[in-house]
Amino acid sequence: MVLRRLFLCALTFLLLVPALRAQMLADIVERRTPLSEATVEVVGKRSLIVHASAPVETAFDGVAVEARSDDATLRAEVRFLSGGFWGDWVEMRVVRSAVGPGLVAGYHGAETSRADRFEVRLSTAEGSTTRVLAAGVFVGGEPQAALPEVGLVPIPGRRSGDIIPPPLITRSEWGARPFQSGSPVPLAQPDHDFMTFHHAAGFSATTREDGLAQVRAIQDLHQDVRGWSDIGYHFVIDRGGRLYQGRPFLNNAESLSDLPVFAQGAHVGGANTGNIGICLLGCYHPPEGGHCQEEITPEALNTYVTLFAFLSERYGVAASQIRGHRDFSSTACPGDSNYALLPEIRTAVADLLVTGNAPIAQATLTAEIDASGVVVVEWTFQADFGVVSHRLERWVSGERDALLVEGTGTPAARFADASLSAPEGQDIEYRLYVTGADGREQQVATARVAVDLPTRHALAEVFPNPAAGSVRFRYFLPTQGRVSLEMFDTTGRRVAVLASGVHTGEQWYSVPFDASGLPGGVYYYRMVVEGFSGVVFEESHTLVIAP
Repeated sequence: MVLRRLFLCALTFLLLVPALRAQMLADIVERRTPLSEATVEVVGKRSLIVHASAPVETAFDGVAVEARSDDATLRAEVRFLSGGFWGDWVEMRVVRSAVGPGLVAGYHGAETSRADRFEVRLSTAEGSTTRVLAAGVFVGGEPQAALPEVGLVPIPGRRSGDIIPPPLITRSEWGARPFQSGSPVPLAQPDHDFMTFHHAAGFSATTREDGLAQVRAIQDLHQDVRGWSDIGYHFVIDRGGRLYQGRPFLNNAESLSDLPVFAQGAHVGGANTGNIGICLLGCYHPPEGGHCQEEITPEALNTYVTLFAFLSERYGVAASQIRGHRDFSSTACPGDSNYALLPEIRTAVADLLVTGNAPIAQATLTAEIDASGVVVVEWTFQADFGVVSHRLERWVSGERDALLVEGTGTPAARFADASLSAPEGQDIEYRLYVTGADGREQQVATARVAVDLPTRHALAEVFPNPAAGSVRFRYFLPTQGRVSLEMFDTTGRRVAVLASGVHTGEQWYSVPFDASGLPGGVYYYRMVVEGFSGVVFEESHTLVIAP
């Protein structure tokens, strides 16, 4: 008999995997419970896999196991040992990830609270692959204290409305089931204290379709397995950056712009009061193995930062109060990869609170390399919502390299970056910023260009042209040569020697010149390069000096 074999090994318990291995359980069980090695009995075309728990030293009112299985017909049961007698097998609710083989099977019922231990039995199809990862017990139900409604608590001195929240996929859109018992109570008591970062481990999604299915699956897990009134989180974000509503809003708001009143969640054991829970779909804890190697996407990170900033501005939670689930509980959530980002996220939220994302302007920016190898940057403003000034910056390898242009208002403009001197293949980024009448500053457009070295000699056009003061001459040598760069007036009289001597090849050269001392008029500059065989390059361009 399978049970006899099970009793023989009941005293030797083995935790199947380290505590970090079962992240789907992290948000629903209060205590992990070691399991014995499995015993297996084949009955017909199905296999019965049985694990026994170690003695449970606390009262509990439910059990959950996490497993990975390729069997869509898997069933699960549990029974409890109490007073020396085993009870009947009762069915467990199985909740699967909408993508991948992860699942949680659980049972919730107050009559199990005095049990000494439990056994779980999985019934799987012959030839399928099933592995139980871990188990745990539920200790106590979801807190539901009756509390008075409270209003919003803005940060003192902070403007309201500078942060436009992300669009929200509401409960009706993802097909939420109703709140299960009683009525939700306000989250703030009286304040909103924390914003907490979670990950959903086995529940991952990149598309909207998968995201809708995964949020429904998490609600099933929290309601049917854990016995909570509803999904425990206030918000869920998928890997495509879509934002889903979690718990109901107490004022029936349809969007974040309507300033919803949040219900108390069930996402951090013992610390749900005033704590806004936001869960990212996916597993971000590499020690989990091959199924848990994800890193947050730029789209999801942008939604996270924008949402946190909106909540900070409108609900009074400082950016410094962003936490990871592991800050409150013994868990790997939100995963090492995400937890390491928290300082960066706090900084990004604090910065966004200064700049805001309510647009000050809308603009397009292009950057292209002309025939002489000079990057020409052009921009146009499509909308102006109170721009006082603008500036163009050059960034190299993620670092600010130069301030190129400063101006007022929103004129269309063209700028030739004659001062650029970058290694071959270097990615260059141009960023256009604006400042509004309220002092806010925003980056409104970017353009990237890869600067490759030319294959032949080049003499770039001077910028600006016409010029009234300082200008810069720029030229490229593919090989070593003797360079003569001179400027002449219209009578042929030489007015300046800009460069003279032997130059190394395979690089750009940049020569500044103050033209303010020259009379207004037309001038031309000529470059001659001599190699071993004589003159290898000669070219002239015109420069107009403004009077």
